[in-house]
Amino acid sequence: MRRITSLYRRIVLLKSPTKQTHTFLTSLSFSTDGGDEFQQKSSFQQKSSKVKIFDRDLKRAHRDRAAWLSRHKNDTFIDAVAENLLDRLEDCKKSFPSALCLGGSLRAVQRLLRARGGIEKLIMMDTSHDMIKSCRDNAQEDSLETSYIVGDEEFLPIKESSVDLIISSLGLHWTNDLPGSMIQCKLALKPDGFFLAAILGS
Repeated sequence: MRRITSLYRRIVLLKSPTKQTHTFLTSLSFSTDGGDEFQQKSSFQQKSSKVKIFDRDLKRAHRDRAAWLSRHKNDTFIDAVAENLLDRLEDCKKSFPSALCLGGSLRAVQRLLRARGGIEKLIMMDTSHDMIKSCRDNAQEDSLETSYIVGDEEFLPIKESSVDLIISSLGLHWTNDLPGSMIQCKLALKPDGFFLAAILGS
């Protein structure tokens, strides 16, 4: 009798209709990671939003230490990548009056730029305050107008259609949401802008 009752309950559960709810979210940023500000999410969204491959706070601490260690010496590998990347600007006939340089090899890009690309205004951005300070202290005296800001590549603090060129040398591979970062870079570029990046990968 117990078996029949248990079987009957299972049949009732199988026949009972399940309600499907669809939630439409509007993101406050262009990051594809989703934010913690939204409480109602699907189970898939909850799992994907919690996946953090890189600890950004730890990465910021590493950048602080790198700024201190690289005060009086240059890395040949970093310089080679930056030089090879910036050499692409000489193949472009177009000039880029405003440029944004994201994390990674900031100092190498700043030192090796040498007026390539017709850049008149340069924005240097990094998650590390110490790295930005190091770039400012080691800046060369030239006619290039340079601004220094502390920001995160995952949440780009740049207005839409505001820069002609974005340079990232060995920096974007540390982001947890690389597609979202690239979408934000695309939005920050002016029409017919140029995105120049070197990313480590397999």
